[in-house]
Amino acid sequence: MHCIVLVKQVPDVSNIPEAAWDTDKGTLRRGMLESILNPLDLHAVTFASRITAADPGSRTVYLTMGPPQAREVLIDCIARAPGEGVLLTDRGFAGADTVATAYSLACAIRRIEREFFDGSRAYVIVAGMQSVDGDTAQVPPQIAEELGIEQIAYVAGPEVGPAFEVRRIGPEATETVRPRRFPVLVTLTACTEPLYRSFHRARAARGASIHEWSAASVEARPERIGLRGSRTQVYQLFSPNEGKARSCLFAHSIEELVALIDARYRSGPRRAPTDADPPYDLAGRTPSYGGEFWVYAEREGDGIRSVSLALLGKARQLAAPLGAPVGAVLAGAELGALAGELVAYGADRVYVLEHPLLRHAIASAHAQAVASAVRTHRPQVMLFGATPWGRELAPRVAYASDCGLTADCTKLEIGDYAKGSVSLVAILKQTRPALGGNVMATIMTRASPTQMATVRPGVFSVPQPDPARTGEVIRVAPEVREDSIGLEIVALEPAAAASSIRDAQVIVAGGRGLRSRAEFEALLEPLARNLGARLGARSEIGASRMAVEDGYASRDRQVGQTGQTVTPRLYVAIGISGAVQHISGMQHADLVVAINRDPRARIFDYADIGMVGDLAQVVPALIRATEVLTHAAH
Repeated sequence: MHCIVLVKQVPDVSNIPEAAWDTDKGTLRRGMLESILNPLDLHAVTFASRITAADPGSRTVYLTMGPPQAREVLIDCIARAPGEGVLLTDRGFAGADTVATAYSLACAIRRIEREFFDGSRAYVIVAGMQSVDGDTAQVPPQIAEELGIEQIAYVAGPEVGPAFEVRRIGPEATETVRPRRFPVLVTLTACTEPLYRSFHRARAARGASIHEWSAASVEARPERIGLRGSRTQVYQLFSPNEGKARSCLFAHSIEELVALIDARYRSGPRRAPTDADPPYDLAGRTPSYGGEFWVYAEREGDGIRSVSLALLGKARQLAAPLGAPVGAVLAGAELGALAGELVAYGADRVYVLEHPLLRHAIASAHAQAVASAVRTHRPQVMLFGATPWGRELAPRVAYASDCGLTADCTKLEIGDYAKGSVSLVAILKQTRPALGGNVMATIMTRASPTQMATVRPGVFSVPQPDPARTGEVIRVAPEVREDSIGLEIVALEPAAAASSIRDAQVIVAGGRGLRSRAEFEALLEPLARNLGARLGARSEIGASRMAVEDGYASRDRQVGQTGQTVTPRLYVAIGISGAVQHISGMQHADLVVAINRDPRARIFDYADIGMVGDLAQVVPALIRATEVLTHAAH
């Protein structure tokens, strides 16, 4: 089995010097950052090496797109696991968004198939879950859509079972899946310790075969690459809190730490509601877009995920000054009375796409159905929750319907745009964190019939349902063909039912720094109980992905990109380093407290209160101190 490994050169967002910030413009000088191999791509290199090691006749090709200096990441990869490199470089690629990038890489993959694999389709395309500079996770699914192949997203380990069976994190369960045909695209959350460079491999890599291909050499159409082929454009860049998400105040004693937590929590919420923006005034002008505002209604068990219900409320707020109806798209099998629930939460119309082939979460099948509805009705806006399933599905829907997509938005508003000869009225301004949360970017959709965005759960509040509301239910026969589905779900391991951490007011979360499941439980459970009692709030235990992978906690406790997004009043991070995937799931907490033995841990950049020390000493002392305060409070 051959492998194509997609890798990317990215700026090192873990070490941003002060001089890199342009404080006048509020932007980041990316040229001043060190360039490195995207950390998540290291897992893709490891995964690919496991596949090709079992087949002596297989070839590994590392593929990247970027300026000439990006060849360094190819050399880095070859120094870890032998292979060949392809650098896709051309001035025409400049300014590409995810749509244009995916198209360009797909053109290169077709050439690799022809020339490196002699036309054989027995290969796997492997990539990291996302790149830390963009955090969109859109390019892999859009490559899969362009090539007409399946993607297996969120693969959670390096092992490949019989007939290429792998375990992945599904929307509601851990799934064992098997491709029915090849090629297939796999994205890795993480697997094991990444392969390291050796002196001899690093020396040999300098002489390895690296091919430089232009846009013309991969037969890429000029109108589909670079800025010309892009469907989104950066409207504005600005720095959150002078380059850091928060300003951390360090406590030097347990007494000071407890006093700070108590005072900050009792002073009330400081996070401004993101769904309370002033209404837009159209002032009699003609909007640049027309049509409905749609929300993709993602299922959760027998109901609808709260993020979808929250987006219905936000869609109504955005659509009201434009006089546009709000629609919900409900896809699946045995949908029952869910359409009525969506009407109660704000939908004027519910488009029901019901089909037996939509029973399972296979993105290619759902994308066929949803994209067909989009192309038929052409809403002006479509919103998805930025859940693992939404981040897998939305890019394919956007690509299939020739639309732009902005990922992981934390703010949406209707506004105008005027620059040079371009003037747009009542467009959707979509704001999201980038570069690991070090930069905020406001994005607008361009040259696209529908403006699409995924929105992080917990950003907007869920409206109160109105059982008396009436709406129209429109049943659509979805275009889904069984022969087009190239993925089989072999086994499901549903997550154990547990109280949800998403609605907790206090969350005490632990990471790998706690060293064992016994230590995790012994330290976190009493601290969460004490803080909840002290502050009169419901408390829950959370965990980082690494803590879950090591068996310290169940997956329903996981906070982060492949876990849950939470917005508690108080979030206490203990022994958590602050990887971007974890930060994305908790950075909207109102008050963040970090305790870590490493004073340079990235988590402190996202904390309001911090303490550096040995967890085995600090946390038990904090438990005793909060016990005293709890008794005093009663």
